[in-house]
Amino acid sequence: MIKLQIMKSYTYILFVLLSLTACSDSFLDKTDPGQITDDKYWTSEKDVLYATYGIYDVLQRNAMYGGGPYNPGFRDHDCLSDNSLNFWDWNGLGLLAEGTINKDHWFLLDYWSDNYAGIARANNVIENVPAMSVLDEAVKNSYLAEARFLRALFYFNLVNTFGDVPLLLEPITVNESHVPKSSKEEITHEIIEDLLFAAQNTNVDDFGRADKGAVLGLLTRVYLYNKQYELAATTASEVMGMGYDLYPDYPSLFTEANEQSNEIVFSVLFQSLSEGEGEKFSGTWAKSPQTHHQPLPNLINDYYCIDGLPIGQSPLYDASDEIANRDLRLNASILFPGQIWIEGGKPLASNIPKTGYMMKKYIRNTILFNTDGPQDFYLIRYADILLMRAEALIETNNLTQEVYDLINAVRQRAGMPKIEDVEGSGLSQEALRNILRHERRVEFALEGLHYYDLKRWGTLKEAMERAANDEISVTYKPVFEGEKSYYWPIPQAEVDANRELDQNPLWK
Repeated sequence: MIKLQIMKSYTYILFVLLSLTACSDSFLDKTDPGQITDDKYWTSEKDVLYATYGIYDVLQRNAMYGGGPYNPGFRDHDCLSDNSLNFWDWNGLGLLAEGTINKDHWFLLDYWSDNYAGIARANNVIENVPAMSVLDEAVKNSYLAEARFLRALFYFNLVNTFGDVPLLLEPITVNESHVPKSSKEEITHEIIEDLLFAAQNTNVDDFGRADKGAVLGLLTRVYLYNKQYELAATTASEVMGMGYDLYPDYPSLFTEANEQSNEIVFSVLFQSLSEGEGEKFSGTWAKSPQTHHQPLPNLINDYYCIDGLPIGQSPLYDASDEIANRDLRLNASILFPGQIWIEGGKPLASNIPKTGYMMKKYIRNTILFNTDGPQDFYLIRYADILLMRAEALIETNNLTQEVYDLINAVRQRAGMPKIEDVEGSGLSQEALRNILRHERRVEFALEGLHYYDLKRWGTLKEAMERAANDEISVTYKPVFEGEKSYYWPIPQAEVDANRELDQNPLWK
């Protein structure tokens, strides 16, 4: 296989990639952008490499993992939980949280269309590579593994947000673009099949591409989200034997300097080139971090003191100094009033609106590259592998010392005491479940995962109530509307364009 290091960008030939998508990026769009035909393109391994990079490139889009204030990305999905609010209602997330979003909103269409853009590009590789006589079978299968991994990721995004959606496993033409929905269960089966194939066949070692660790990491998450706990535990264990480790310094983990540390199982790569390869989620504005995505007080209050006790129980807690004697992940993730963010800047006080706090995790402490940042986004970290295995063991009532050791590894990296030294040993399943869920919240705060954790745990209602009861300087009333709060409306433009596509019945 050609080895062309991805480094910090997914290099590809844009006009070729656009031409190789039978329809446009949204599979229901009736415009065919074709300029170069498939029979003139799929003639060399370089063609396959560029087409594969084109699938990865979709991950960089704003609605996927690259977005910031004006076009929210995946990390902003924390604003659909009790972790944060997005106070710019017009960008969609606040409207979703408050149950008032319009089915025509561009945020919904962007997220839908971008995931299907990735699926279309993946299907094109999957369709064309098997017939390429210039490649041997092992090389073909490795490229197919990458395409199927990415297709699985895009479908995983769609079923976790929209539920039942159309399932496309091969390129379609304009005349074939009227496609009904498949069930979430059927799509999940295909996701798992794609990932099992990818795990058996991937043979890449370029950072940022889908190696076996990335594939099994995503497969672990899919199993866990679908309550296949024994499979999740086994798959996580495989990843644990691949040489990953926790990076020792949590605060500096979310910086460009450490984005290729041994903790990163899979990430979306970004490069600040002013050519569309940069990200917006880490942008710094006017010598302060972004203000659209603001952590809520109930999140801040959920970080324990360094004695391992909640702030309501610890004698170390000082309400006049919220940072003192607290879990170091708090100060690493949240910016507080009075703190100076950029050298020469003013202490943050009155310029922190609404909740009283701002994001610190991932945010650059420089005013350079405001809208074109170089920070990679971490989709899967080794800390998640450890906590997913711990959760799977807990849910199968396999309450061995390993559960304690897995959670302790993550806690102690953050300077927190072991479970045995605070909560004790021989704990019940429910006690360990609560410890695990707290650990996931503070470890992955502002990374976009908490909303999906709440949904699969069945605790979204309680979370929305906590968020609604936070005392902040803006009217913000997230609501829980039963199943309607679990799945988004399908973009109305797609429903209107596809005579076979029914709107989510919860949103009719």
